[in-house]
Amino acid sequence: MTQVKIDIGKLDANGIVDLANDSISVTPTSRFATATKKIVVDEPLKTALDQHGTITLNLPPTGKDWAYQLHVGAGTQHEFKVTFDVPDSANPVNFADLVTVDPATLIPNAGNPLSDINQSDIDWAVDAINA
Repeated sequence: MTQVKIDIGKLDANGIVDLANDSISVTPTSRFATATKKIVVDEPLKTALDQHGTITLNLPPTGKDWAYQLHVGAGTQHEFKVTFDVPDSANPVNFADLVTVDPATLIPNAGNPLSDINQSDIDWAVDAINA
């Protein structure tokens, strides 16, 4: 299990204030099996942020064919959803540091190695194929 610390705020005339006691849910994008072979269904874990807009959740690390979706503030003006990966970490991780992924493809939205391909990479691949 990886400890994931979620810390959410909102703008205020005096800066940023805590999103206190707001409801959230975390849902796997599909069912999965844990390392101990327990099947986990894709049902939401519903909870709420504390008075400081934070919560720490213990989540199994994601696999190659599934991720988690965080849903914050259902039915409010600040409602949002984000799909993300959780690493296998013995140390707590901040939600803001996690990789977000496209909900349809599970491909990372940032830091995707495919986005770093340039013409020299293509030329090398063509040469390798033609060799």
